[in-house]
Amino acid sequence: MLRPLMLAASVALLSCNRYDVFLLSGYEQSTFSNDADIVFIIDNSTSMTDEAEALAQNFGSFIRDLTTTSDYGEKGLSAAVSDYISSTGDRGSVIDFQLGITTTSIAGDGSGVAGTLVGSPDIITRGSDDVALNFTRSLLCEATCWNLSDVPADAGYECNTDNPEMPDPISQQYLDCLCGSDRWENSCAQSGTEEGLEAALDAMCRAVDNPPDECFFENTELASLYETDAGTNSGLIRKNSTVIFVVVTDEGDGSRRIDNTNPDPSKYTDLLNKFNKRYRFAVIGPPYDPETDSLVCNSGGATKWGTERYQSIASSSSGFFNFISGEDENGECGVTDFATHLDDLGKLLNSLKTAFPLQSIPDTLTIQSFVDGNQVAQAQDTRSEADQAMGGDPVYTEGWAYDPATNAVIFYGNAIPQYGEEVRIYYRPLEGMPRELPF
Repeated sequence: MLRPLMLAASVALLSCNRYDVFLLSGYEQSTFSNDADIVFIIDNSTSMTDEAEALAQNFGSFIRDLTTTSDYGEKGLSAAVSDYISSTGDRGSVIDFQLGITTTSIAGDGSGVAGTLVGSPDIITRGSDDVALNFTRSLLCEATCWNLSDVPADAGYECNTDNPEMPDPISQQYLDCLCGSDRWENSCAQSGTEEGLEAALDAMCRAVDNPPDECFFENTELASLYETDAGTNSGLIRKNSTVIFVVVTDEGDGSRRIDNTNPDPSKYTDLLNKFNKRYRFAVIGPPYDPETDSLVCNSGGATKWGTERYQSIASSSSGFFNFISGEDENGECGVTDFATHLDDLGKLLNSLKTAFPLQSIPDTLTIQSFVDGNQVAQAQDTRSEADQAMGGDPVYTEGWAYDPATNAVIFYGNAIPQYGEEVRIYYRPLEGMPRELPF
């Protein structure tokens, strides 16, 4: 027998046309949390040997700082990465992260093929034992291309296999200690095409329970996976988390589902949108400036169109694109400051607690925001009308506000969700029907 409430709802629906149902239901945005699933996609082609040292030293420091605390109640991301992020007193500053590493290599290579996570363990979770060591070992032993002639020898290096101390510069003996003798010498990709976007898609396809049909070769010859690959990254993507793809490369994207010379990454954004996950791309990539149409310090042979794909998807996902190399004050080319890139990555992670991108353009008058079931009031811009007319950044009271530039709801003050609190945002989209009824 139907309960009275269910019966009433059913009768109401039967008596409504589609437009009436649309008005009744509004639109239910997927729930959010401040969990971050970070997938590092590393270019391990031979052109990246110049960047190997900077990759090792800076990412090693970043992960060590990121994991300096496991006390969710007292310290959050801002404290943990104090070398990279300005201190903040905001509530909810804790980000519960987990890490995985793959490469831009898709075929013809035994390391990180088609979105497979490298390392053991392949998913590194916050609070687990030896987070920094496991990440460093996976990155340097299986996802970094080393040129033996560029790595100095250090016969005096003392190996502590339980926790190898990273020297500056990286030495052959340190890599032997960290990775096992000679293992690190075979981590360069054999394929000549770097497919960062395909790697991101494949990592997702391997991770979720019901991936889109387009993930698998049985449904499209453009796919690099087979149905038997489903579930091989199980545990990488958590419910309601944000997926952060961190691409590090000196070349543009050459992914197979887009024709060469085409800079538009929409085929991949359309596919990634099918997972119904919020995601962002943080790219440290080739130094191409579309405004001046210049591609300087191009040691990796990057193409403009391939670089524009990364720039476009970083922008559309509210991420960032930074140059991996550039000219110094003397006009000499070199690797840019990775500390700056990791500062931006830290800020991006820190923003997950305040900014919640919407999947459709909303009728702003219909937005309602809830944190752990409690409705949050809309924030007000405290500037005078004259100051608002002058432009500039708003100064908001406590609550939420809609940012049209990023199509996101942003929380301010004490309204910022704390760690573990559930965020639900309801609104009516300007186009289309709601995906899910809230009753």
